[in-house]
Amino acid sequence: MEFRAVSQETKMNYMLWSIKNEIRKENKYLASLPFDPSPIIGVVKYHLDQWDPIQLLDDGSQDDEYDGEGRSVTIYIIKHMEEISVAGLGQEIQRIFRKSFLDEFQSEADTFEIAIGILRDLTNGNEDVSSE
Repeated sequence: MEFRAVSQETKMNYMLWSIKNEIRKENKYLASLPFDPSPIIGVVKYHLDQWDPIQLLDDGSQDDEYDGEGRSVTIYIIKHMEEISVAGLGQEIQRIFRKSFLDEFQSEADTFEIAIGILRDLTNGNEDVSSE
């Protein structure tokens, strides 16, 4: 068996390439929809930013800190629109944040409250909540 050493730089480059590739696929999917997903994205972003589970926005970071997670949550909502539930959305939010932030994500119990808020605003037509 041949062992091939991989540098930290190579690992980091691969990780960045993987992230860019995932973003490209998600953006392509969103662009292919027969409707504008912006209102859904806005509601999801509003709730994730208000929640700020990793406390990134308090540190003066850019306001796009949760855009990737918001995009993934939005895609889940769109793909499961017919049978979406608070439990399913809450579990998906947990999965997405665990994948993105690993051990830094400690707010798993809150994901169901976030799911309730997102679904409440979407079903009540409160898409303008994102402009508050």
